[in-house]
Amino acid sequence: MFPENPSTELYTLGKGILSIAEWSGGVPGEYRDVGNCPKFEAEISVERLPHYSSRSGAKTKDKSATIERGYNINFDLDEKSAKNLAMFLMGEQDGNTIHALTKTDREYAAKFKADNPEGPNDIWEFWRCQISPAGAVSLIGEEWLNMSYAGEGLSDVSNHADSPFFDVTGTTTTTTTTTTTTTS
Repeated sequence: MFPENPSTELYTLGKGILSIAEWSGGVPGEYRDVGNCPKFEAEISVERLPHYSSRSGAKTKDKSATIERGYNINFDLDEKSAKNLAMFLMGEQDGNTIHALTKTDREYAAKFKADNPEGPNDIWEFWRCQISPAGAVSLIGEEWLNMSYAGEGLSDVSNHADSPFFDVTGTTTTTTTTTTTTTS
């Protein structure tokens, strides 16, 4: 999977392809490539409840228990397709029209396949999350249009009891100017 530390082979220039599927009936639908994704971030969140001993002098922390686990993803897309715009507007596409804010509780699965020019590659599979806009979209500007999204991770213990949030799988990838071959 990955070389052992220390190794300059572990220095990574992150690139890759993000695909998203609507979550329905407890499983993801068909994944679709969302186009150019200039930023993709994953953030783990853990909340702990500390316990303090009051047996003498100043109280001392003697235990800390995890009481909440989760994750967030943040990404930018700069291809304004109807499906990307509908996801940003939390709406539904009806022909050439997107009805904004009509699907605010929609859930998705996300898959990021790294294709790094330097460093190890891996596949990140996020089972279930709710995606919403992470700021404004600039409809007039001097820069390329960019839509920022935030995804809040949800547990999928019924389908992934051993790993209810997401998995990361190392891969071996060879990239050339015309093809990419990936094996797990």
